[in-house]
Amino acid sequence: MARDFTFGNFLKEFGMRLGAAVVVVSVFLGVGYFNRTNFFGVASVLGTQASFFAVSLSLIGLISLSWIGIQRYRQ
Repeated sequence: MARDFTFGNFLKEFGMRLGAAVVVVSVFLGVGYFNRTNFFGVASVLGTQASFFAVSLSLIGLISLSWIGIQRYRQ
């Protein structure tokens, strides 16, 4: 979180949080779509609600670790 309380920093933080929310919702919608259409036979893996959430949260974790890696590389 930015230390300077300026309008520009507020917009940057708001945009980052909004982007993260879009990514999370998109992952859940994408995994749900793959489950519904049986894309490459993943319906057998995503058959239960627990496995659906495990796969979705694992993907979100991988995306967040990639984002952290990209940010560290840029510094």
